[in-house]
Amino acid sequence: MSGRATIEDVAARSGVSTATVSRVLSGSVPARPETRDRVLAAARDLDYHPSSVARALKRRETRTMGLVVTDITNPFYSQLARAVESVAHEHGYGMVLANGGDDAARELEHLDLLLERRVDGIVIVSSRLTRRDAHRLRAIPVPVVLVNDTVTGSGILTVTTAHRHGARMATDHLILLGHRRIGHIGAPADQAASSQRRQGVRDAVRGAGLEDPVVALGDGGVAGGASATGALIDAGVTGIVAYNDLSAIGALRALHREGVRVPDDVSVVGFDDIDLAAWTDPPLTTVRQPTDDLGRWAVEHLVDRLGGATDPAGRPVSLEPRLVVRGSTGPAQGAV
Repeated sequence: MSGRATIEDVAARSGVSTATVSRVLSGSVPARPETRDRVLAAARDLDYHPSSVARALKRRETRTMGLVVTDITNPFYSQLARAVESVAHEHGYGMVLANGGDDAARELEHLDLLLERRVDGIVIVSSRLTRRDAHRLRAIPVPVVLVNDTVTGSGILTVTTAHRHGARMATDHLILLGHRRIGHIGAPADQAASSQRRQGVRDAVRGAGLEDPVVALGDGGVAGGASATGALIDAGVTGIVAYNDLSAIGALRALHREGVRVPDDVSVVGFDDIDLAAWTDPPLTTVRQPTDDLGRWAVEHLVDRLGGATDPAGRPVSLEPRLVVRGSTGPAQGAV
């Protein structure tokens, strides 16, 4: 026999119909033990493997999910993508990854590609979708779950982190260490969590009766964090809450370059807890986003939708972050 074995070959070898072969191999209908053994032996002898494409077309599902990520080069998003893929694998789904390249328009373009691949559902890990984008997402013929971003009133199933509360925890930590002049490295307004994290810093300083924080705008990356730090040093801050860990790493570099000791002179807190945060010098105190829980929530709710469940009513779900204290924060000079 030459070429790849077919279901007809297995049926001929085992002396049953192709329908019986299909039922035995799929396990959809019980078969008599002797029939099942004969079909399985024939399939094994012929090295027959059912076509996954054919099965998908018949069931109208492919057991794959699409995953659109804002920027896979950002360690936070790569960690979140890893969490999503891991839980999808637990549920028997493969993953088709599309990198948005930090471009919301490109993220949306990838949706057509994923639909052409006949994915069963899509997880979007984004930072800058808009209300206009929500109209596009609602028109998609497969279920969608949004992670890390929210579009008010969109009705899209959404899970995110309590960003405002996390930034307040970071700032409260500095205040408890005696810091009275707080700086914040912000991010562009189109970043989903930018305003929430800035407001969390303000909540903490105002709650402690301190002056409003000094805000310097970064770009969400290392270079932007480094360039924003100069203005904070000039303003005399002793504690810095950065928009994310990449911005905080930029701040550490800038402070080191200027001969400012961390944490002796200035303390620095990040946000996200990317893997690299534990390996900076000094190790970075940061707010840990619950990436594993975000990924699990997104996939399991998508699986529920694929199983026929309806969207739960209510606002986007916010999961709680956790402060991780390391060596980049310490008591302010002169603090008791």
